[in-house]
Amino acid sequence: MIKQIARMYMIESIRNPGMAIGNLLPAFIFMITSVICKNIVTGDAIDFMIKGQFLPISILMLIFSFAFSSATIYLADMKAHKTFQWVQRTGVKPHTYYIGMGIGVFTLLNIFLVLLLIGYSFIIDISLSSFFMIILISNFVLLALYPLSFILAGLFKNEKLAQSMLTPIMILFMFSVTMTTMFLTLAEKNPQDYFIFLIWNPMLYLNDSLQMYLNLINETWLPQYQYCIILAVISLVLAAIAKKVYTSK
Repeated sequence: MIKQIARMYMIESIRNPGMAIGNLLPAFIFMITSVICKNIVTGDAIDFMIKGQFLPISILMLIFSFAFSSATIYLADMKAHKTFQWVQRTGVKPHTYYIGMGIGVFTLLNIFLVLLLIGYSFIIDISLSSFFMIILISNFVLLALYPLSFILAGLFKNEKLAQSMLTPIMILFMFSVTMTTMFLTLAEKNPQDYFIFLIWNPMLYLNDSLQMYLNLINETWLPQYQYCIILAVISLVLAAIAKKVYTSK
């Protein structure tokens, strides 16, 4: 049953070409911009910009596309049409559906994440070890964010309302990290000194890890294993909340 749920979600996600392209375009457009900039501008400055801004934003956008946009809209539609209640009557437990859909979300993310990183590897230097570590931390961040799609779909009862809430949430998660890091760097301050105020944001751990994997900083704010533990705990807490919110009448 888990495999069937995963396959059903993946088919529904790619069945609508417009929606699929819309979810992927923001991530890949930064890669296209990087190619253009690399051909126009030479020197270390452009490599720093691609590693420090374009690549991290591409990965952030890709994760949001699968953690929020496609998953939340799909779940909100199921909630509005009582599809989930019908599925439950067949004997499928909530955790079974949660795991099955999660497998579909993670599978799609990793397919396009690998393609994205391969594309960037032709633009900037990405070592093989960094390639796999970026995939690993991206999956942990998705693990932390994935339950939010169930929470949002449970709070906002229809697809359009849920979709309208995605943009401000995405801006909050993304720019609270990227803009803080950029402006503190420009002010010649160490951004890691202020990360304590952003511990609630899973994107903090992704962005900080990417900086190290791309050789922009020497070490992360906390050890990598602690990032993985924190993200796993966030996922468990949000999963418990998601079960209460999404399965409520």
